[in-house]
Amino acid sequence: MDEDEIDYETTERHEHFKGTVISRKSVAAFVVKIIQTPALASRKNLGLNKPHSDADQPYFI
Repeated sequence: MDEDEIDYETTERHEHFKGTVISRKSVAAFVVKIIQTPALASRKNLGLNKPHSDADQPYFI
């Protein structure tokens, strides 16, 4: 999404992936956080989504 927001949550491997959308700004903020603190995501399989965006498909389809 192109919304001007930073709002995300992560899921880890073997957790049910929750949401269907994420803003580009949220992804960028998370990448910066990983660059600043590499141990945060080291050797992890992470999913990223907007909280409370659970659905069968993204809302913008």
